[in-house]
Amino acid sequence: MTERKKLTFGSLHAGSFVLGGLLVGIVIAVYAGLLSQTDNPAKLPADPSIEENLERLQEVSSSIFADEARLSAIRFGDEDANDPMEVPALRRRVDVQRAQAAQLWQDLGALMEFPPRATDSSGLVLFPSTAVEKSNYEQVYHPIVGPQPSKMPGGFSFRFDRVIPQADGSLLHRLDARAGGAIKWERELRRARTQGHYTVEATIDRNWPGVVYAPLWLFAEGPDAWGHEFDFELVNGALEFNLHNGRGGFNMHRVEKDLTGHRVRYEIIRRPGKVTMRATSLTDGWKEELLITPEKVKAWAKQDGAPEGLHFPPDNVAMFPVTELWRCKWPDWCGKWEDLPAGTYVDMIVHGYRVEP
Repeated sequence: MTERKKLTFGSLHAGSFVLGGLLVGIVIAVYAGLLSQTDNPAKLPADPSIEENLERLQEVSSSIFADEARLSAIRFGDEDANDPMEVPALRRRVDVQRAQAAQLWQDLGALMEFPPRATDSSGLVLFPSTAVEKSNYEQVYHPIVGPQPSKMPGGFSFRFDRVIPQADGSLLHRLDARAGGAIKWERELRRARTQGHYTVEATIDRNWPGVVYAPLWLFAEGPDAWGHEFDFELVNGALEFNLHNGRGGFNMHRVEKDLTGHRVRYEIIRRPGKVTMRATSLTDGWKEELLITPEKVKAWAKQDGAPEGLHFPPDNVAMFPVTELWRCKWPDWCGKWEDLPAGTYVDMIVHGYRVEP
């Protein structure tokens, strides 16, 4: 009976990670098969991010297998522990590695969306060219709907039909006096990433007073993390890099630059202990970058006008992208709204996106 128990226990653990290794192998084979297609190689370039992710997943899976095998051997008396702390240390390491493996699988799933999907010359993933399904939150995005009186004037709201997919794979956000367009990146919300490299490219058609153009920002929601944000916001002919902690925003950096008509690449790169925000005009080559660290935020928090409790968002807080085009109720910040000519709108086109580990 003892031998049978030992075999069963060991087989369960070994089998689970052998299966994990087989799955990695299958993913590699599928990816290689995609790349081997020659009918349209421009759409299936080798992706270093996928290859790096696969290598890391193989390493973590092998390490988990080795640690689990060692724990099994100690548990059933085949081997002796080196010291009383070895077993708890191995268990902690296995727990950490399992969490790493889960995140790597999620990242791999995101990256593996790219080869089959159409991309443009910048390597961005294009949006679905048809409207997303209402109330289906498993999609790449879902339009935000409803008023937000904490930041918008009365009578203004986000509407589902103000996010308009285009035939070329871009996503139009449209605004007038009564309504604007915004998306919550639902798929990324569900991946609960605590780090990553987020990219969009966007163009605004005009710089209109009273309007906030927010092509990319990261947001944290939930009872323990609500309101952490890293924001790009175009207001009054300037680009702002803003930080929020749910108690008000703080302008970390402001650049006077009219980006009307420019195709601009916006990037937020979140890593432990630092966040890099970068904007690059693909029209004239202009570039602006800000590195944010806990030390910088501590210094900013001491400045006059900084909101109470301003701090660097914790590294373990999951954040996801949001894109918005809205009217604000603070004319001293965003400018005083002016009526649009009849039949015209304020538009922001998001050309495509990319999310990397």
